[in-house]
Amino acid sequence: MRRGFKFWYLAAAAGVLLLLGLAFQAGSLRQTVAVEQAAQTAPEQAPAPEQQEERPSGGFQIAGTADIDGALREDKSVYAEDDPDSVVYFYVTVRYGSEARGTNHTFNEVNNAVRFADSTHVDTQVYADALVQVGDENGPVPGMLGYGETDSNATIRIRGNSSTLMPQKSYKLSLNDEAGLWRGQSNIALNKHAFDATRLRNKLYFDLAQNLSDVPSARTQFVRLFIRDETSGATQFEDYGLFTQVEVPTKKYLANHGLDRAGYLYKVISFNYEPNDLIKNFDDPDFDLAAMDTVISCRGREDNTRLLEMIEAVNDTARDINEVIDAYFDRDNYMQWLAFNILMGNRDTTMQNYYLYSPLNGSKFYFIPWDGDASLMRYESSIEDGQPVADWEWGIANYWGIMLHKRFLRDAGNRADLEAVVDQMHTWLNKETVDALAARYYETVSQYIYNMPDYLNLQHTRTEVEDILSRLGDEVEENYRDFKESLTDAMPFWMYEAEETGEDVVLSWEPAYDFEGRAMTYSVEISRYPDMRQPLFSQSGLTATRLTLPENTLGDGEFYWRVRAIREDGAVAEAMNEVVINDIYYLGVYSFVLT
Repeated sequence: MRRGFKFWYLAAAAGVLLLLGLAFQAGSLRQTVAVEQAAQTAPEQAPAPEQQEERPSGGFQIAGTADIDGALREDKSVYAEDDPDSVVYFYVTVRYGSEARGTNHTFNEVNNAVRFADSTHVDTQVYADALVQVGDENGPVPGMLGYGETDSNATIRIRGNSSTLMPQKSYKLSLNDEAGLWRGQSNIALNKHAFDATRLRNKLYFDLAQNLSDVPSARTQFVRLFIRDETSGATQFEDYGLFTQVEVPTKKYLANHGLDRAGYLYKVISFNYEPNDLIKNFDDPDFDLAAMDTVISCRGREDNTRLLEMIEAVNDTARDINEVIDAYFDRDNYMQWLAFNILMGNRDTTMQNYYLYSPLNGSKFYFIPWDGDASLMRYESSIEDGQPVADWEWGIANYWGIMLHKRFLRDAGNRADLEAVVDQMHTWLNKETVDALAARYYETVSQYIYNMPDYLNLQHTRTEVEDILSRLGDEVEENYRDFKESLTDAMPFWMYEAEETGEDVVLSWEPAYDFEGRAMTYSVEISRYPDMRQPLFSQSGLTATRLTLPENTLGDGEFYWRVRAIREDGAVAEAMNEVVINDIYYLGVYSFVLT
């Protein structure tokens, strides 16, 4: 029987919070050498004048000039005034705006905007005007943003993708230029975390990321939101419950973090580092910004030359991948980002949920994390009727379907380097650290999530929430073990679209990959059912990655097929494909239709 939450909470809260103060340095592959003078040199042993160290006048020592393509040097002082346990109160008055500003919408229309349909991002932006004010539990406070104002100073829209289908929405507040800034920010993201029973994972993710030496994080803040919807005639503020505010990577973000605000900045939406006809340069006559935004969204300098060059290099298999990495990426930033997301179990970071940044006069791209509320979700997902998790979605196998990561991880030296980074990171990112920080934040969020309106939409009992919380630290250890195992696993693969060639149907798939080069055979099944029961065709022991069948073997209609790769030692690798029927996910399965 597992320990009760109260025992866990007391033990964790008294535990290793001091670990969180450690800046993560050892994950970097650069060796930092401290040079100390052992003893003062005796006068008679002093070197000749031309050998003596030159010092600037006044005896000051000046650091050497940094390389613009060297380590990403985030200004960590941006976090100095953070108060992780505090709650900020936002008061937002929503108003019907003007057609000229595109804000002529009611709050009801804002809340009903669809931004996710058929498992696809939908670029729907519905805005209303808003007056944003900051205060305390009693209302707006003198000296704080918006106090005493009567005119609108911002716009409001919902944010997120699949979460926009949930009853409680997340919001983006965009302050007008004349409104000033809130903590140096004009774009304020307020996240409801509808799929996170703990309501603290996103803050946990970004606060832990502040310990990374070569990866920038984001400032976060627990927020209590009150909204007065004047578009429906409301005259009083309504309590919308607890949110987490996360700093949005923008040009202001870059400046606040000591980075180049004139640089390149992209939000990754559905990007796999492969050539894509929707990604063109801004001066291309066929360029469509809205189309490109469905893949990767430009948030900085409007010039895709460097991005296009990087994509071409990543896909040029004649070039050594390590030369490509060293030319277009910062190795330490890249591996810390990978290691952090692997340990945090943040699986949804393959084609989305991060930013790419490059300084204007540099040449390299750097990874910036984004959206961590799916971290440490292994247990919570297992007790809900959500999407099942495939065995390959942990460790390095989770990234195998992305061209950049696949090429990088094929190299044995790179895997060994990543393992060293993960091992070092695990010395401070582990069960004890996560349990302690989660217990600390739970003391704050528990004051709100068990009250209306959040309690109605929590979808879990308090006992269930506390059980989930008590296992977060355990998940880090599971993620660490799965990473270690993935270093010797056979990698997953893709099944391709079926082809009809006259009277035949051709099924083909990508070869499964084994790091030791061990032999693989394949088994193929075809059924009219996505759960693969009552198979119409089944064959194993195949060595080719292509199978041709006469169409009359199957008949007409829709069919489902599955391929499994079996290594010579019996280990099985599954395909990364999936089909969804009536909101049920069937992993490792693909479909085709014969007429």
